[in-house]
Amino acid sequence: MIATISDATHDAQPRERPLVTIAIPLLNEARLLPGLLDALRAQTWPREAMQVIFVDGGSTDGTRAIARAALADFPRALLLENPDRLAATGLNRALARARGDFFLRLDARSRPDHDYVERCVAHLETGACAGVAGPQVAVGLSDAGRAIALALNHPLGAGGPSYRRAQTLTESDTLYLGAYPTAQLQAVGGWDAAFDANEDYELNLRLREAGGRLWVAPDIRVAYVARDSLRGLARQYARYGAWRVITRRKHPRAMRLRHLAPAVWSGALALSLLALPLTPWPLAVMLLPYLLAITLTTLRLSAIHGWRRFPWVWLAFPTMHLAWAAGFWRRALFRK
Repeated sequence: MIATISDATHDAQPRERPLVTIAIPLLNEARLLPGLLDALRAQTWPREAMQVIFVDGGSTDGTRAIARAALADFPRALLLENPDRLAATGLNRALARARGDFFLRLDARSRPDHDYVERCVAHLETGACAGVAGPQVAVGLSDAGRAIALALNHPLGAGGPSYRRAQTLTESDTLYLGAYPTAQLQAVGGWDAAFDANEDYELNLRLREAGGRLWVAPDIRVAYVARDSLRGLARQYARYGAWRVITRRKHPRAMRLRHLAPAVWSGALALSLLALPLTPWPLAVMLLPYLLAITLTTLRLSAIHGWRRFPWVWLAFPTMHLAWAAGFWRRALFRK
């Protein structure tokens, strides 16, 4: 039975709004959570038709107090404990308490537009997909963060998957965040709690293996707050690379050529360094085109967005590529 909320605010005749569960895993997000809460308060979807579930992994920076205060803004909101501290287990705890017909995942770094929930539900109600999301667009909250966001948004940075760059309704192999029929998530068992990263990609793989289709819809708009430092960016991408290996072991056919590009390039670069005492040419062939590409790209981006961002943007590209590759090779070779 579909849970619905009568909404007569915009229509002459009341119409029923399905209840939507919004799950937000948290761990020390006091700096970022208020921005997400402001975006949720501004949603066109009625608050009484949103079951907001905060799942906290033991925050020590005031995150819990911010989430607890927000319970008063959303009549159906819950604050749950997540002692495992993993996003996957937190999402599963929220899924177990979900009462909505649709399940939306958001993070403290998410900045959904005012009609985000409404547009997600509109696509899901067609019944044509097992999941839907908008393109992932990075933004920054500081000068460094804005420069890193420029690199993330460029195809040379995080690649060109459809979930980042779709300009028309596009089928994808994964989604940024994602909105799903709750029953579909329950049917595949939710998120795999063995995954400390890449858990969304792995979930979306199982949804597609079950026959579901995933759509990226450009009318769904949500921003992603990028890291504010190269160190944070490197840690993030090292985790992504390491957990891509785990995903590959569980789903052997899941690897795409774009996933392997940083690992192959870095492996060839390492071999060319070993050959350096004999000849410099392999290193030159591997390194010079790459340096030229990131320099030209950074020049173009800096000419548009400001020259003071040049060093940050330039450094962000190899930080992402080399950190991802380092995480990949460490997990592939040492299984740690």
